[in-house]
Amino acid sequence: MSDTDSRAGVDLPAPADQAPADEPRPRRGRRSALWWTPVALVLVAAVLAVGAALGSVFDGSPGEGSVDVGFARDMSEHHAQAVQMAMIEFDRGSDPTSRSVAQDIALTQQREIGVMSAWLSGWGRTQTVSGPPMRWMGGTDAAGMTDGGATGGHDMHDMPGMGTTADPDDTARMPGMATPAELRRLASSSGRDLDVQFLTLMIHHHRGGLAMAQYAARHGEQDRTRSLARAMVLNQSIEIDQMQNDLVRLGAPRA
Repeated sequence: MSDTDSRAGVDLPAPADQAPADEPRPRRGRRSALWWTPVALVLVAAVLAVGAALGSVFDGSPGEGSVDVGFARDMSEHHAQAVQMAMIEFDRGSDPTSRSVAQDIALTQQREIGVMSAWLSGWGRTQTVSGPPMRWMGGTDAAGMTDGGATGGHDMHDMPGMGTTADPDDTARMPGMATPAELRRLASSSGRDLDVQFLTLMIHHHRGGLAMAQYAARHGEQDRTRSLARAMVLNQSIEIDQMQNDLVRLGAPRA
């Protein structure tokens, strides 16, 4: 899935409130209602994108090889898959709580994709770049980062799909991302089986994203990069705990 395709044509339910693009804050909890207003979401995203792009002009543009640019590109791609998985669960999952979690993830991460896309445009950088991802994390951090807060004490290569096989169908592009085979199984599932698969895959996905966000929070050049990365760490850590509890509630093993 291309970076451009992953950001276009996603119909999402509108959020109850909206934080400014450069001042992300933790969500207040799960939304009790599941509803859709895609036109309003598009309008809000457009306003956020304009604001973020204008802010970039005043902050200056980070370099092509900077943490800020690399983080915006790779996290946008990482987020796009999370939105894809969340929409599958929201559409066909049987557990209302898991569907509500999926809605929150889709709303938040699609919004963040829009913010980071606007940054890249404002910095005069392309949305995507050829070559392997995560080079901005620097050497060993990108290849085999171990961070107890991000991965639960597991090396990144031990996460599902990472470096376990030479078959592209069973290999994830970045830590935590689902493999093509896992995405097909998720898309063909329904009911409780879908709920459990979604929760398990999304926990792994969040762990991989946390490692990236933690690195950007420490090493980003711009305040806006560090601020957004810190918000991602907080929100996704909370969501991991929620989803682990949901797996137990559904009678499934913790991820």
